[in-house]
Amino acid sequence: MSQSDLLFIYGTLLPGLKLEQEMAGAECLGHAEVRGHLYDIGCYPGLVDGEGWVSGEIHRVSPAHLHRLDAMEEVVADDRSASLYWRERIKVETGAHAGESVWVYRYNKAVEGLKLIPGGDYRRYLLGSQ
Repeated sequence: MSQSDLLFIYGTLLPGLKLEQEMAGAECLGHAEVRGHLYDIGCYPGLVDGEGWVSGEIHRVSPAHLHRLDAMEEVVADDRSASLYWRERIKVETGAHAGESVWVYRYNKAVEGLKLIPGGDYRRYLLGSQ
């Protein structure tokens, strides 16, 4: 597999969270951070552009795995405006893959009225919400 098969995850796909089974077969390569803001969308988070930090993990996935995740994340091929999330490249800022460009699912809808997740760490946010 090539660098193009690296994916940054930051929400419900993380180990121990509700959709972790969707990452079965992927190889976790460790913790990383990217630039952006994380919002509470309801049952899951959404990453958008910003100057803050978002915490997550880098995973190596197959092209078929990415295709399945595209469907789950409601990516509509060739129609960004109809997509809930959009898969695109993001630069990893920290960790073993710092400086590399990896895939990420970026939230593709308006965030006005949504709660900003402090510190950009979804797992920590969930633990603090209980």
